Amino acid sequence: MRFRFCWDIDCPDWLLAEIATLSKLSSVKLRLLAAAVAKSCYGPALSYDVVTKLANDAKLGESQAHAVVAAIRWVLESAAGAVVAAGVLDSELQQLGLPKEHAAALTKVYSDHHHELLRRLHDTSLKVGGDISWSCKVVGVSVGGNQKAAVQLSLQGGQPPTGPPTTLTLTPAQLHALIHELTEARQLMESVH
Repeated sequence: MRFRFCWDIDCPDWLLAEIATLSKLSSVKLRLLAAAVAKSCYGPALSYDVVTKLANDAKLGESQAHAVVAAIRWVLESAAGAVVAAGVLDSELQQLGLPKEHAAALTKVYSDHHHELLRRLHDTSLKVGGDISWSCKVVGVSVGGNQKAAVQLSLQGGQPPTGPPTTLTLTPAQLHALIHELTEARQLMESVH
């Protein structure tokens, strides 16, 4: 099943496994923990004293507490990045098996911090200012002891260019896959406009 907050793909297996752990917390403690995690996404680092206290109250081990934090962070950042409405997130979390009160608590935190999460994601996104210069050449690479042809792409952006160029070396199969995926992405973007 595809979920909007998972960027319209299946929910990762590790997140499904953590839904049961999230359910061990009370909905109030989940909301408090989620609020702390949300603030740490765009503000100061998360205080693990808060995490430890809430985890001890729910009788979670240290590894479970870290997994819960990772799950909450992933849900919040993924939902913000995919620009999911709060109602959709609430519904999808319940479909994954999170109790209604827990889903509502997580969704409330998402709603409260949505704009800050979006701003942080925008500020930390990969972007290149100005014109992009690129070059490509065929090179030989060693794969399993055999010399094979590959394509090396070099990209550099900004005016004036800053730092070394980003270099990618792709096998012919990888290059074909990249072209196919970029073509699909372009078609998807054109269909939205």
